[in-house]
Amino acid sequence: MFERAGVIEHLAITEPNGQIVPAVAESWSANADATEWRFVIRKGIKFHDGTDATPEAIREGFEKLMPNLTNLKQAGLTAVSNDEESVVFHLDRSFGPFPAYLIHYASPVLAPGSFDEAGNVTKLIGTGPFRLAEVRFPREAVLTANDDYWGQKPTIRNVLVNTYDNGETRGNVAIAGDAEFVAGVPATAIDRVIAGGNMRIERTLAPWTHMVLINVAKPQFAELATRRALNLAMDRVGIATSIMRNPALTATQYFPSVLPGWHSPDLRPFERDVAAANALLDEAGWERGADGIRAKAGVRFAGTLRTFANRPEFPVIAAALQSQFAEIGFELTISVGEWTAIVEGQRDGSLDLGLSSQNIAAQIDPIGTVNLDFASDEPSGSATGATGWRNDEFRANVVSYLSEASEDRKAELRHAIATTLHEELPVLPVCWYEQVSGISNDVEGAVADPLEKRYLIERMTWQAG
Repeated sequence: MFERAGVIEHLAITEPNGQIVPAVAESWSANADATEWRFVIRKGIKFHDGTDATPEAIREGFEKLMPNLTNLKQAGLTAVSNDEESVVFHLDRSFGPFPAYLIHYASPVLAPGSFDEAGNVTKLIGTGPFRLAEVRFPREAVLTANDDYWGQKPTIRNVLVNTYDNGETRGNVAIAGDAEFVAGVPATAIDRVIAGGNMRIERTLAPWTHMVLINVAKPQFAELATRRALNLAMDRVGIATSIMRNPALTATQYFPSVLPGWHSPDLRPFERDVAAANALLDEAGWERGADGIRAKAGVRFAGTLRTFANRPEFPVIAAALQSQFAEIGFELTISVGEWTAIVEGQRDGSLDLGLSSQNIAAQIDPIGTVNLDFASDEPSGSATGATGWRNDEFRANVVSYLSEASEDRKAELRHAIATTLHEELPVLPVCWYEQVSGISNDVEGAVADPLEKRYLIERMTWQAG
């Protein structure tokens, strides 16, 4: 929240078009084998407490964050140093996408005064366009404009930020016009927001995929034939049209079309074919019982799907899948709880299925998400990715991509990675996602960021008159 609201920022940042641009660092470069990354710090930047954001101070902040910088450890970060002009990151391997990893929300530029003696963050003293004036637990923060900001200074002077985990609550706020900007309006509330007349709606395709997670270690999902059958049983067009309110959100593959470097037009789109699904299961020896549910070798073709209601569309999608899967003899039980139940099930092996969502570009370059979700032996910890699935060729391609400098070779590897996910189905993409924002009629200059890195409040103005 504090990153998006403009309190904390990074050495580099992304524009809504996905371009990585300088922020606290004015430029960066790598040595020949991409094991050392040097970020030249802008001169004259001050932290919100009035201290200078020098290379030494920034390095100190990163050193204190390092024990928790899981994303940068994945990139091989071993140490941070500085000279008079730059902060230098030292890696134990060649790592081409390091600037993209550095933009992850867990890697902000923080003043040394943000930390206590034990290295814990106790204050958020950043460099962004807004200062944190007050936190009102559990969900409110008061921001004031930072007149010393190095970039575009805000014209809106005071901001009250409210966080609502529940999508329906955000929808109700937008319907009532109780805010000037509402990010994450659920699809189920769009028509009511428009009818309310207090806000206009802006829709932007985002790099998110709603998906069914599968525990491939379970016998009913270990065979590729059963995963393909479930994939063929899905009515993705119906779900995108009737539940997400936009047929363009039909997931034809794992990577959304908003990620052109990863989305592969030559992959055959996922389609619904119940007859083909049933034929696959018949051929694989899964026989229907008297109750219509299939079984094989004493294993029932059934499972519990865990999901959560913070995204109000999930229970509705789950109910649709329950009906669709029944057509091929699969008995789906739905369990709606907390998203952490999916993570717990991944860790202890009890998960059958999960309905969740992933921001594939959370680290800007999707390879970061792919690496954590599909090429690691440890669960990602965020209710995403594969469970019980391993493909050594896939992992080798991920490793190669992370150290590759040639753009042509990286394009080949992206296609190979996307093809494996498409064919082996460690997860079943259901639909893509759009960032739906409600914007007050009193506000101009609001920009919806599909990467969900910033609200860009500093670019907003009150509408004249």
